[in-house]
Amino acid sequence: MSRSALILAGGRGSRLGFREKALIEVKGKPLIAFVIERLERSVDEIIISVRDEAQRKHLRTIFPNLRYACDKYENTGPLAGILSGLSICKDAYCFIAACDMPFINENAVNFLFDKCRDHDAAIPQHADSTLEPLHAVYNCNSMIKETKRSLENNETTILVPISRMNVNYVPVEDIRKIDPDLITFMNINTCKDLEMIDKNDLEKADP
Repeated sequence: MSRSALILAGGRGSRLGFREKALIEVKGKPLIAFVIERLERSVDEIIISVRDEAQRKHLRTIFPNLRYACDKYENTGPLAGILSGLSICKDAYCFIAACDMPFINENAVNFLFDKCRDHDAAIPQHADSTLEPLHAVYNCNSMIKETKRSLENNETTILVPISRMNVNYVPVEDIRKIDPDLITFMNINTCKDLEMIDKNDLEKADP
């Protein structure tokens, strides 16, 4: 199975004072760098979805060897970034994540790729039925089709295209066997979250 990863970096970090979330410095390097380093262990290609050309140029000066896709829709949440990123993806399957997930577990990523075989997506599902759609693997063609349909109908919630797909809902307890504390799902959304990250935490998160 050919594999890519798409990192969504177009958000404006409203809960972090509208700072450029992807470039917030953590231990001397941009937050997104931790996401890239972890995904490089599991995929052949990484695509960064950005909101506009200015952001693309900025990120490209720091990460020149990655591919970039600019959003064609505004105010549509992650769907615009998903559509633009998957549209340039060369591989059949793609892991999608946010740019603020520095603890992604490579073994969890590999597990989800395996679980996506013969499905349109493999998405972790908690016991209360909530999903982790931005820590999931998608069949590119299927997700592109349904995301386009959603945007054309002004449906901007990521759960809408997912609801029309053949999804393998992977119990989070299966992920817990790989990552007991489930920090692979952790997002950095607030200044308090940033304060919790230190070098030891990142090292402990290594598979």
